Amino acid sequence: MDFLHSEIGSAKDNFYSPVHNWYKFTAGFSYKFVDSILDDETKSKKPIVFEPFAGCGTTLVSSQKKKVKAIGNEGQEFMLDVIKAKLNWDIDEFQCMKSFNELDKYVKKHLMNFDIEKSTHPLLQSLYTQETLKVLYLIRDGLKDVESEKIRLFFKLALSQTMHKSAIHPIAVPYISRTKTLVNGGYPWEKFKATITQMLADIKPLKDISCSSNIYLQDSRYVNEQIESASCNVCITSPPYLNNLDYGEVSKVHTHFFNITNNWNDITTKVRQKLVTGATTHYKEAEFDLEKFKFSEFAQNNESVFLDLSEKFFQIKNIAKERKGKKSFDILMMHYFEDMYNVLKEIKRVLELNSKAYLILGDSAPYGVYVPTTEILGKISKSIGFNDYEIYKIRTRGTKWKSLKNRHSLELSENVLVLQ
Repeated sequence: MDFLHSEIGSAKDNFYSPVHNWYKFTAGFSYKFVDSILDDETKSKKPIVFEPFAGCGTTLVSSQKKKVKAIGNEGQEFMLDVIKAKLNWDIDEFQCMKSFNELDKYVKKHLMNFDIEKSTHPLLQSLYTQETLKVLYLIRDGLKDVESEKIRLFFKLALSQTMHKSAIHPIAVPYISRTKTLVNGGYPWEKFKATITQMLADIKPLKDISCSSNIYLQDSRYVNEQIESASCNVCITSPPYLNNLDYGEVSKVHTHFFNITNNWNDITTKVRQKLVTGATTHYKEAEFDLEKFKFSEFAQNNESVFLDLSEKFFQIKNIAKERKGKKSFDILMMHYFEDMYNVLKEIKRVLELNSKAYLILGDSAPYGVYVPTTEILGKISKSIGFNDYEIYKIRTRGTKWKSLKNRHSLELSENVLVLQ
């Protein structure tokens, strides 16, 4: 396939592409993957793209750059605003700078009397110097006075970038460590201004392209009533991997900062519960009953898959008893495939007959038990009405962890699953 190269499953290409590089995302995939598929699809039809996991907007931005209509779902409120900002290219530069100057006045006016202890989240107090934190919070507070929603979201995204650039410890990581200190932290106002300047330069060549992408705050495990059935003819996405990455944890610095969440419980109710189950933090172990689960719609409609997963379930469960962390990867696996069954149903509903869906996926091996995620999802897709599936290997993955004491020696792969 033309879209295959070893890095399409990572966001490395996006670091060098305007607009795509406006937000640093822990996971991600290459915009070149989307471009290649759209180039191929355009030969035979006018593509209308569905993206059930919009993430940081890679599929939607790539589609819009090619003037292709795209529709996406995103479960996280914070990421929704990131995507909206990345799709707004008709920003009036004069009005933008006028609003920027007003924001500058606001920050200067309130800087001296800003109370760090009362007004900032304890987590952020450990990740920024006091002077940096004051400026970041005052920019945030000043955004409420920006009248234009487009400019406000534009500034909010620039501020989100500035949070990465001015931190003294990395914040785009699942578990924040303060052992690594960043040498180029601080100077938030200067970095905020430079970011806005660069973003304005990035959209200058794109101003003639109107917004052709729609994004919804929506959990793709459920039907989005705002998207009509058979309204799209290609799906391009990369679902969460079965790898225990907690996206609620990854985004918590930003969600705490923007007052979306304040604590662990908030992250669970406002973020985790609206996402595909991808980590053991998404559920309560005591609430899972395998005997009840086998009567679920997923298990009933995928008997052979469920039998295979049940064997792996008990293998993982027994190994977990001997491991220090005793993680419930057995339960995680079951929830993950049930959730993805529901996502695939929604993809099938949204797509026209004879359309294709392209999914970047990674295989997994919780506690050394191999789970061929890509193949399993291919089999599940046939139970909901897809005719067939093909798997294309991108690269071998997981090798950098081989030196870890309890790490398995299995060779895993990252793949493209094509459903048709």
